[in-house]
Amino acid sequence: MPMKTSTRFVKAAILDVCTALVLCTLCEWLALYVFHTATPAPGEGWIWPMFWINFVFAWCVATIIGMIPGVVDMGFNWAMKRSNPSEGAKFGALVNVPINTVYSVILCYLVGTLDACVLGGAPFVASFFGFLQNIIPVWIACYVVTFLLQGPIENFARKVCNDPAPAMPQMH
Repeated sequence: MPMKTSTRFVKAAILDVCTALVLCTLCEWLALYVFHTATPAPGEGWIWPMFWINFVFAWCVATIIGMIPGVVDMGFNWAMKRSNPSEGAKFGALVNVPINTVYSVILCYLVGTLDACVLGGAPFVASFFGFLQNIIPVWIACYVVTFLLQGPIENFARKVCNDPAPAMPQMH
């Protein structure tokens, strides 16, 4: 739905804090405890410097993606072909599929590349294999988070930015 640039930024910035936290927590947990591709310092259970670097990086990238109007428009148009805004949660779930796919693919690959290749010194092919290991759990986790939080965060952003939602188009 159309919104002012300031509204889109507030929505993206807040929603992407949540998305980045989930993404970075999940990816670090997978690296440490599932795939054993990272090792914390002795006596530690988590690699906090890696987590915070990933979080800031993921939040910045996700917020930039969220500012690209075509990404949201693509999700809305895709959902309009399959549902009607009056169908509420079903429509919202459909809107979220293409948007979440764009976010998940870009973030999963870039965060994995940052970790494995830039910070870890691995060859770039490692980022591809890391992407393949992580994309399905990342997609699912990010889908759930954005599906549950997108609406309330958009409503908050619209209130803060004094940007009322336009009337939803109806399919006949």
